[in-house]
Amino acid sequence: MKKEIYNYVLIIFGSILYAIATVVFIFPHSLLLGGTSGISVILNEYISFSPGTILVIINFSLLVEAFVVLGKDMAIKTFVGSTLTTAFVGVFEKIFYNSTILVSNIYVSAVLGASLIAIASGIMFYVKSSSGGTDIIALIVKKYSNINIGKALLITDFLIVIVGGLLSGYIILASSFVGLLIKTFGIDFVIEIINKSKMRNEKC
Repeated sequence: MKKEIYNYVLIIFGSILYAIATVVFIFPHSLLLGGTSGISVILNEYISFSPGTILVIINFSLLVEAFVVLGKDMAIKTFVGSTLTTAFVGVFEKIFYNSTILVSNIYVSAVLGASLIAIASGIMFYVKSSSGGTDIIALIVKKYSNINIGKALLITDFLIVIVGGLLSGYIILASSFVGLLIKTFGIDFVIEIINKSKMRNEKC
């Protein structure tokens, strides 16, 4: 029981961190790190809905897939993680609405945003949850193969970054690709650090 409570505390923390990174560093520069946030940024250029609203629609569709493929326990945790992340994105969008861009340099913003998202995603993946979106696809790939989650995300998100970058211009493409690499390899690094820390604690 205590372990489950601890897991959900980590999911809440990861969701908040992911949402802050997305709203503060990713959305202001229309960066594309893949995932549904990347898709929402692309679609926001062509439809009147906010990126947060588009995020809700896409995530809901993929959550249905999670319940079918990933099993009840992982699907419930993914549902919680996705719902909280989407809700926090909406909250922070209102808080930072029309506010000054905190980091003006797009490359610095990409690095900071991707690093925070890597930490947030790594924590949620560790407890068998996720922020939803293409993370769900990565979990499915991981379930049926030996591919690390970060590399699975790189595969699923690469196309989104390329398509969005070609539509948005070279600067967006280059900075988003930098962010994507940091995010995907960072996730595996975070999970590895957590696993090593757990093993050391078990030996003590």
